[in-house]
Amino acid sequence: KLITFQLYWGMVNGAWKGLNGVINSLTTAGGAATRVITLLDSLPDIDPNEGEVVTSLDGDVELRDVEFTYQMRPDQKVLKGISLTIPAGKTVALVGRSGGGKSTIVNLLLRFYDPTAGEIRVNGRDLRSLNLPSVHARMGVVQQDTQLFDASIEANIAYGSEHYAPADVVEAARQANALDFILDTDEGFQTRVGERGIRLSGGQRQRIALARAFLRRPQLLLLDEATSALDTESEALVQGAIDRLIARGGCSVLLVAHRLSTVIGADTICVIHKGGVA
Repeated sequence: KLITFQLYWGMVNGAWKGLNGVINSLTTAGGAATRVITLLDSLPDIDPNEGEVVTSLDGDVELRDVEFTYQMRPDQKVLKGISLTIPAGKTVALVGRSGGGKSTIVNLLLRFYDPTAGEIRVNGRDLRSLNLPSVHARMGVVQQDTQLFDASIEANIAYGSEHYAPADVVEAARQANALDFILDTDEGFQTRVGERGIRLSGGQRQRIALARAFLRRPQLLLLDEATSALDTESEALVQGAIDRLIARGGCSVLLVAHRLSTVIGADTICVIHKGGVA
């Protein structure tokens, strides 16, 4: 009887421990599911489909007494009453120490966030009143961390462009100092770049991003530390492509950088320090 009792007790005890584990897993999963459902049910702060559709961004871009604070740090102002103008067809450079608010200005122009106070005006209209996809369609962006997809080089250059010919992609690559390295690959423009462009070097990824901008022919070009993470040789190639893109004209440029050599050709240079214009 003792042996039988021990046998059954072992079975019951094992089942109880298993049930306990299931209960713990369900509790953990329930908490995670609640957070996911809350996220899915929440409405975005910015509705991209609202607002007036724009057909051009050929006017001035103005920041008027712009302030910005992240919701997670409401007591820390990132921007403190910034006012500056990017005249149509001109290049304005922002320089200053890291953390001063330069990239935040770029994010506000892309309308990833709205200003806490003040306003951004494009073509004389408040950016918040404009249809976001129509604004983005006329912008070009090259950032330090280039976003590439696990697709061909051609597909990555053409991303975001609706009407183009293969010859246009080749010309964009040539203008961006990317054609030589592309033709040196086994499959040329059909070479897959890997997840996030892992098969390419940093300089090659940046030149692909610039080729994308050449193909799009943006009316407002945002360059956010586009050469900061590159070696000297790669920086020279990328900077040459940037200079060529700006010299082509037809677009206003906001250039964020920390090297004087990158901004020396700008029409206006603004120093951003601790959230303000120094």
